[in-house]
Amino acid sequence: FDDQAYVTENRHVLPGLTFADIGWAFRSVTAGNWHPLTMLSHMLDCQVYGLRPWGHHLTSILLHTANTVLLFLVLAGMTGAVWPSACVAALFGVHPAHVESVAWIAERKDVLCGFFCLLAIWAYLKAQTSGSKYRYAWVTTLFALALMSKPMAVTLPCVLLLLDFWPLRRVRDLDWPLWRRLVLEKWPLLLFSVVCCGTTVWAQRHDQAVASEVELPFLGRLAHAMTSYFNYARMLVFPWHLAAYYPYRRHEPLVWGAAAGVALALMTWLAFAWARRRPYVIVGWLWFLGMLVPVIGLVQVGGQGWADRYVYLPGIGFYVMVVWGAAEFASRHPALKLLAPVVGIALVAVTSVELGYWKDTWTLFSRALAVTENNYMAMTLVGSMDEDKGKMDDAIRLYRQALACKPTYPEAHFFLGRALETKGQPAEALSEFNVALRLRPDFDAAHVMVGLLLIKEQKYDQAVVHFEAALKTNPESAPAQSDWGMALTKQGRWQESIAHYEEALRLDPSLAEAHNNLGIDYLQTGRLADGVRELRLTLKLSPGDTEIQLNLAQAFNQQQEWDQAAELLKPLALARPDDFNAQFQYGLALEHLGHTRDAMSHYAAALLKNPDFPEALQHLAWIAATDSQPELRNGSQAVAMAARACELTGQKRPALLLTLAAAYAEAGRFGEAITTIGKADDLAKAQGQKALEAQAGRLRAAFEAGQPFHGQAK
Repeated sequence: FDDQAYVTENRHVLPGLTFADIGWAFRSVTAGNWHPLTMLSHMLDCQVYGLRPWGHHLTSILLHTANTVLLFLVLAGMTGAVWPSACVAALFGVHPAHVESVAWIAERKDVLCGFFCLLAIWAYLKAQTSGSKYRYAWVTTLFALALMSKPMAVTLPCVLLLLDFWPLRRVRDLDWPLWRRLVLEKWPLLLFSVVCCGTTVWAQRHDQAVASEVELPFLGRLAHAMTSYFNYARMLVFPWHLAAYYPYRRHEPLVWGAAAGVALALMTWLAFAWARRRPYVIVGWLWFLGMLVPVIGLVQVGGQGWADRYVYLPGIGFYVMVVWGAAEFASRHPALKLLAPVVGIALVAVTSVELGYWKDTWTLFSRALAVTENNYMAMTLVGSMDEDKGKMDDAIRLYRQALACKPTYPEAHFFLGRALETKGQPAEALSEFNVALRLRPDFDAAHVMVGLLLIKEQKYDQAVVHFEAALKTNPESAPAQSDWGMALTKQGRWQESIAHYEEALRLDPSLAEAHNNLGIDYLQTGRLADGVRELRLTLKLSPGDTEIQLNLAQAFNQQQEWDQAAELLKPLALARPDDFNAQFQYGLALEHLGHTRDAMSHYAAALLKNPDFPEALQHLAWIAATDSQPELRNGSQAVAMAARACELTGQKRPALLLTLAAAYAEAGRFGEAITTIGKADDLAKAQGQKALEAQAGRLRAAFEAGQPFHGQAK
């Protein structure tokens, strides 16, 4: 989930670090976010580990470990309190709410942003203790790197202001001139925050991920934001029933939001009231509240109500408030210190359980289904996993449940349409795809599926309109380019289709279908070597695909590489006895290798399945008319088969007329043989087929001498 966009299907990330793709990372938006440093980290992982998952996970684990150590060093350095700092770092390191940020590769941005934020705080601490202005340049640089990892770092300047109050003690109480000076001191950071906010809003709107005022009225969003704060606090105190996706509650009762708002206001008032005696409370509380502001839902991005990953950095403030408060309380009641290891062990145990849910997509979202209500996204994703396992009825049931929860969810309509198309219900599938497109007109995958269905209905021009729409939304859609090529192939426009297949393979070199179709088009246009090369590549990508093996074998036959063709076709002919083309192609290879009897049996097998197969009729007729072994020849049968082949092709193929002429001669009907060879010769000349002209001349000489044509290759 999302790993495809970030790594596994991102053609800019998969090659590793290249100059072109480094530039792309700074110019482009991925999954609605501009975070070039995150994309560079994924590229570096691919450079070092390829697509071996353990390496990518190792990087995230190392970053999270570094963040835990940095958090301890920062807090201990600022407060001088070693054990409370260690406890906060331990909570941060093992808390179950952070499993999502570390275990999910697509959330690399969390741990990377956290790394640079904590380094920036460390540099800020050093700048205050050393008094060096140059160290402040490091703070600005590290803050910029944090923003380029994840925009959520925009609130870091406010966190630094809180730290100025406690524990750095650079300001006390309401000394407004001093506060103003501290704010002005951070103007470069605040400027970066403003620019990053604008960039992020643009990126999210570009990806159409921001909910409108009509869709989510402001009062509803405000109520949802107030209750979300309590969900996050609950998650940090009682981390159970965690899920990879929590659906947005669109009808949050306003009274709940009002009650939550009042409670938050009371807690904030209490924090201010304790500001002098317990400054860690106001710093921790405002750190928690403030860092969540970008993701609390006042500007709603995406369909989630809240997310575990959002507390990765805000949770630090909550931990500081709780741990320092617990330490103060435990100083009066020493026995309570024994609770610390108990809490730690409990958190480690819960985290271990949570990690188990991240082993694969089905397990992860099945868990989400179990612990949340009306989770339409989880239903859709679990359904797609069931569909991949061939459990089509289970998948369709889940898609329909998802649509019962949210009828306007375009992805569920899309997956339901795909499942119905697989079950052979194209009309119902088309209806679902059209609904998905009405709800989300830029849904490129839905455009591609509609285009494929229109190709099956031979509505090629209409199909092309949808492929163009898909490419307008996603110019890097290799499937859209490939399927556009297929629509052109079906119309015999091979040169145009080749251009689209080549572009599809530039975008995605692993697209087996495009390699296969490009290979066939190369063969159609006489580029035999290119065709064989593409079909070989296809077979490497899909080694068990018998259809591709058959295409490659046909290419070998066209190149007259009979041995290689026969080697591929032998198991195919045995495995697919009802496939007339496989039987014919194997017969063709055997005939040219001199195994005439075996070839005849495979031609006959092809004709049993397709009696009106002109090529099989022609080859059997040629053997029956011209073979050097008398026992294989039969003039009357040869005439019947060759005449049928010519009739099926409208007598417009000179090779078939040559075969009919040879059959007449074998049957002793030399007058008809000479007349027919004349027609074949005229047709060969008209079509510019020099080899067939020469063959017609040899046959005419034999027939005029009153001799049939025996013992020579066609």
